[in-house]
Amino acid sequence: MKKLILIAFLSITGIAQAQDIFQGDLFPADLIMKNREKISLTDQQADKIKKIHSVNAGEFSTLKWDLAAANSKLKALLSETKVNQDAVQKQMDVVLAIENNLKKKQLTNLVAIKNELNENQVDLLKETKGIRVTGYASQKTGDNASSPFAITVKSGESEGPKPNFYLSEKGKLTRTKDINTINPKDIEKMEVLKGKAAIDKVGEVGKNGIVIITLKKN
Repeated sequence: MKKLILIAFLSITGIAQAQDIFQGDLFPADLIMKNREKISLTDQQADKIKKIHSVNAGEFSTLKWDLAAANSKLKALLSETKVNQDAVQKQMDVVLAIENNLKKKQLTNLVAIKNELNENQVDLLKETKGIRVTGYASQKTGDNASSPFAITVKSGESEGPKPNFYLSEKGKLTRTKDINTINPKDIEKMEVLKGKAAIDKVGEVGKNGIVIITLKKN
């Protein structure tokens, strides 16, 4: 029962959506249009990409609304004093089916958009992606129940200034630039702070956002 509730909780919080394995190779329409001059996008390419995006946008929004409604119903079932396990399982199937359909729609859309680009444009767009940091944290729903999930933090020319990275050890923050030396398996959790929260934490140097990486004690 604990395992069932854990799975449901992870689905509700959208953790699975953070594990986007296609992120490095596919590009959303807004990113392409934002960099159309930099990648020398032709008017013909732009028109085709706009058409692909508009055709899928309506269906994608509808599925997101359906998913939100399904998750709300699942949360209501889990909030009952005595949880109906059969009802939860059936609702979980509904949630997962919508999520699966949503992922397929998203992937189909992104693949069609990428196929309108040439090799040089793809390489230039990859440069705009900037830093991709993958870490691990634990989301708990019981005494010892936990599940690892990936967190991705991006920064690049198209997304403004890069955030600063800090290592947290014994409550003390130490700024670090060489994050590539950190083994993701050694990370206990990652926290992203923006705006006032970041400035309050580390001062004016945090105006572009900060990422706090807490390593496992061992």
